[in-house]
Amino acid sequence: MSGELRSAHHDVVIGAPRDLVATRRPALLQRSDDDFIGATLEALRAPAGRAALRAKLARATDAQGRLKLFQPIQRQFHVALIEAWCDTPGAPRIDPKRVDAAGLVVRRLGPQGAEGWMHANGQVRGWVPLARIGGETAEPQAAARLTARLTGVAQIDRQLSLHAREDADHPLEEQISGLYLAPPDVNADAGKTLFYGLVPTTSSELSDVPPAPTGDDGFGAGSDAFRNHLVEALRGDAMDLPFPGDLLVPGWFEASESPGVRPPDGVTQNQFNLLQQDVRTAAGATALRMQRFLLFLRQIAGEFNAFAGGNEVKTLKTILASIQLPLVLRPDEKVVRFVRADQFLAKASAILLEQTASASVVEMPAYWPALAPADATRLKNALHQALQARLAAMQTQAGRYDEPTARYSVRAFVRLKPEGHCPARTVWSEPSEPFVIAPWYEGGGAPPVQIRLPDASDRTLLKALKPNVAFIVPPSMQNLLSGKAKDLLEGKGSVGTAGLSWICSFNIPVITICAFIVLNIFLTLFNLVFGWLFFIKICIPFPKLGNKPPGGSSP
Repeated sequence: MSGELRSAHHDVVIGAPRDLVATRRPALLQRSDDDFIGATLEALRAPAGRAALRAKLARATDAQGRLKLFQPIQRQFHVALIEAWCDTPGAPRIDPKRVDAAGLVVRRLGPQGAEGWMHANGQVRGWVPLARIGGETAEPQAAARLTARLTGVAQIDRQLSLHAREDADHPLEEQISGLYLAPPDVNADAGKTLFYGLVPTTSSELSDVPPAPTGDDGFGAGSDAFRNHLVEALRGDAMDLPFPGDLLVPGWFEASESPGVRPPDGVTQNQFNLLQQDVRTAAGATALRMQRFLLFLRQIAGEFNAFAGGNEVKTLKTILASIQLPLVLRPDEKVVRFVRADQFLAKASAILLEQTASASVVEMPAYWPALAPADATRLKNALHQALQARLAAMQTQAGRYDEPTARYSVRAFVRLKPEGHCPARTVWSEPSEPFVIAPWYEGGGAPPVQIRLPDASDRTLLKALKPNVAFIVPPSMQNLLSGKAKDLLEGKGSVGTAGLSWICSFNIPVITICAFIVLNIFLTLFNLVFGWLFFIKICIPFPKLGNKPPGGSSP
């Protein structure tokens, strides 16, 4: 029974400390001090201290007005407080000796009701509806649930135990966080039976249950969203290709993706000029075709894994092999030559994306032909099947607090020892106010961590900064870094193959200075796009720290 428990003599109630906040829910505090547990226990001793704790109640909310708790990385901690008392005239506190155990559970509020983070038979089962173990006030532990059902009649209890072992949900046990009885002197000073516990808002646990298959969510094979995502050729439409009849060279990628002043190796001046045109103009038609073709290769090789996949792309490979791409007629030819689409795309991907030279010449086809409607549908279905397999391979096991928009609540319980003929019973608090957990990157309101940088203009200090970290550099990287910086910036550095490995030592504070300078440069550059500098960088001047003259004042 939520909030109260029938004993041999009277009911017992648990909730927030009554002079802190009048509710049958746990009181949730937000603390950022170092010894927050000690400070909280000290405040619980006296009425004035408990009244002062009202200012520490968690009150932060998100944009939707929902209570928001923070993670330890944000240097904010949340403490749950409850009090247990007798529901009789005068409401005296219960005797702490009657308490057998206490705990906190964090529940996720799902569409079908509350869910608990469960374990069973040595495995993490993840979030499971509480209805499967008997509801929100069922015992969290399997053994305790079975004990609560026993009648004291041996034959009946034996049958109940056999039935429990046959129930697939019987081994489920809800994750319990510690709820601790306040020290005896604290409870004695307060004249109350108080409990405290840390509310967990982060966890490294991963569910052993495989993630559910990703649904279409409006991105099915026949959806407009999926079709519009594909380049023309993968939709089954005809597609113009750049430089038909020319031999593919790796330099096309650099000429298309990176502005320059001279053609990369293997790229003719005419090709380079065409690829440098603005794709938004008529003169940029070839540049646009190259962009679309490179996107084509990225989709077929990266998103759909057509060339490195296994059985999941077998159908896709078969369809691509059936597509014949016409080649440009040479001056002495009268019969059109063709190349299989799967072979051409695999070689083109290796040359342009992987930047590997082909042992054989690869010629750009005249165009990509349109497919018959039935063939286009088969192609889209095969692409979607390959994409689903790709997503399934990339899906990780679900973590306890992975869902960014999930809502949670905390519930406390106290298990009382048997009294006389009355068995052990468990009393539950009401669920806390539903809350969300702030993402790790959100500020929690704690003062920022300060990192003192050395003065880079102080030559004496810099000489004292001896190397304290070393990198073992392979020959290829050392050859690259030993070349001209100008060549490196222009992408012309050479890694080479011969040489020795090097051990290069640095000073970590100097590395930090370099990182700080680079960070500020890029913050300023990206500020043109995001306009974020005003919010994420706040610089406040303060006097230079140093030894003060006698008397504590400057001359």
